Amino acid sequence: MQKNDILTGRVIDYTHDGLGVVKVDNFPIFIEDVIEGEFIEFKIIKLKKNLGYGKVLKIIEVSDKRVEGVPKTSGANLVHMDYEEQLRFKTKKVQNIMKKTLGADSVKVLPTLGMKNGYHYRNKSVIPVQKVDNEVRMGYYKPRSHDVINIEKCFIQYDEHNKLMNDIRSLIIELDLSVYDEVSHKGAIRHIMFRTNSSKSEIMVGIIAKERFANLDEFVEKITSLDDRIVSVMLNINDKKTNVIFGDKTENLFGRDYIVDVLNNIEFKISLCSFYQVNPIQTEVLYSKALELAELKVDDTIIDAYCGIGTISLFAAQKVKKVYGIEIVEAAVLDALENAKNNNITNAEFLLGKSEDIIKKLILQNIKLDAVIVDPPRKGCGENFLRDLAAMDIEKVVYVSCNPATLARDMGIMRRLGYKLGAVQPVDMFPGTYHVETVALLSKLDVDKHIDVEIKLDELDLTSAESKASYAQIKEYILEKFDLKVSTLYIAQIKKKCGIVLREHYNKSKKEKQLIPQCTPEKEEAIIDALRHFKMI
Repeated sequence: MQKNDILTGRVIDYTHDGLGVVKVDNFPIFIEDVIEGEFIEFKIIKLKKNLGYGKVLKIIEVSDKRVEGVPKTSGANLVHMDYEEQLRFKTKKVQNIMKKTLGADSVKVLPTLGMKNGYHYRNKSVIPVQKVDNEVRMGYYKPRSHDVINIEKCFIQYDEHNKLMNDIRSLIIELDLSVYDEVSHKGAIRHIMFRTNSSKSEIMVGIIAKERFANLDEFVEKITSLDDRIVSVMLNINDKKTNVIFGDKTENLFGRDYIVDVLNNIEFKISLCSFYQVNPIQTEVLYSKALELAELKVDDTIIDAYCGIGTISLFAAQKVKKVYGIEIVEAAVLDALENAKNNNITNAEFLLGKSEDIIKKLILQNIKLDAVIVDPPRKGCGENFLRDLAAMDIEKVVYVSCNPATLARDMGIMRRLGYKLGAVQPVDMFPGTYHVETVALLSKLDVDKHIDVEIKLDELDLTSAESKASYAQIKEYILEKFDLKVSTLYIAQIKKKCGIVLREHYNKSKKEKQLIPQCTPEKEEAIIDALRHFKMI
C-alpha cells in the first residue's frame, strides 16, 4: 500500500473525532465524511507507521443514516450523519474513552441526551475576515490552515447571524474598509462577532480589529440599521501578532455594552468577552442534570468551582441554603455578582481565587460543605486539586466536563482517593460536531460500611496481586497497547500507590538521598490499565 493508491473497503468504526475507519489487511485508514457500514472507494493521501489517512472518492453502498445537502462549516464535521447516528457516535465515543482509561465495565455510560432540532443552535458566532485578491471573505478557516473559506450560511449558528454576516460583508466591500492581513500585520478588521439571546430579541455585534479605522462611524451606523434587534455594537482592539481573538481593550460604539439572556427564569448579563454556553436549550438540560445528580436539599451548602459568570451557581441557589461560587478570572466574578444582584438572589456568594485555596478557608471557618460542582476547562481538574478535595472529606462531587478524556482521567484519580464512580451522562451541546459534554456523580465511599481485613503478607513469598503478572508481562502489555516503555521502578511506584504491597528488593539503593524519578501521568494511566487487565486492582 502506497500514497495515491485507490482502494475499496467497508467503514467499520469511527475515531474519537468522527473519522471513519477502514482496515486494509488490518492496517487502519481514517477517512472523513463517511458513515459506519458504508462500502467506499477511497484514495490514500497520507501514510504513517501505524495508520493512514484517505479521501473518499465514491460511496458504493450508501448508509440510510446519510444526510445530503448540508455543507460542512467551522468544525461541523458530522453533518453528513443523521442526528440519531450522531448521538450514537457520541455515546460510543464516551464509552470507549471510559473503557480505555478506567477498565471494562468500570462505569456505566448512559445514552446521549440530544435536542429536537440540531440546526441553528449557536447563540455566538466569531467569524474571521480576510481579503484575498480584492475578495472579502467571511466564513471559517480551512482545516489546518489560515485560509478563510467564504460562506453564506452556517447550519449550526443562529440564522440571524447568517443574514448579518452576509450584510456586513457587503458593507465592508461598499465602504472599502481596511481588513487585517496576518502576514504583513497591516490592516484593521480581524473578526466580526455576534451574540444573540435565547428569545432572539437582543443582538450584539462585535468588531475585533487591530486598530480603529477610516469610516468606522459610518460602518457602525449602517450596522445598526440592518436589524432593529441590535442593541449593542462593541469594538475590541487586538494589535498583537497572535491567533488569540480578543485584545485587552474594548469600547462601546453603540447602545449597551451587554445583552440580557434568560435561562431557567434567571437573567444573565452577557458582555462581548463573557464565557457563556453557546447552546441555551442544552445548557438547561446539562445543568439540570448536574443538579439532579447532586440530590440537593434545601439546607445544603455547596461549592460551584470554576463558576464563570455564575450560571450553575444561580441555578443551584434556587434549591439550597447557600452557594459559594469560586472563579479565578476577576471579570467573571464581577459579572456573577451583578447577575446575582439583578435576580435578587442573596444566598449565592462569589469569591475570587483558586478553588482549592478557598475551599480550605471555608472548612477552616467550620462551614460544612455538602457537595461540590466542578465545571473545569478542557484540561480538567488535575490531581493536586482532586487530592485536596478528597482530603477535605467532601461527600459528593458533581463533575461537568467538556472533555471526556480528562473526565475519565480525573474519575480514575477520584476512585483511587476513595470515591465511587456514578454513571456518566453525555449531553449533546454541539450537534453536528464531534464534541460532547458529560456529567457524572462521584460519591465518597462510606468507610463504616466497609470491612477491614488484616492479611499478614510477610508470611507469604509474594502478595496475591504480585502473583498475577510479572514486571516483564506488565511491560509487554503496555508496550503493545500504548506503545510506551515503562521501567520496573515506575511499575513499583504505581503498585504502591494502588495499595499493592511490594517485596523488599535485594538491589535497593543504599544511598540516603538517592534522587528517584517519578512516573509521568501518561505512563501512570497505562500502568493502572495493565494492573486492571491482570486483575491486580
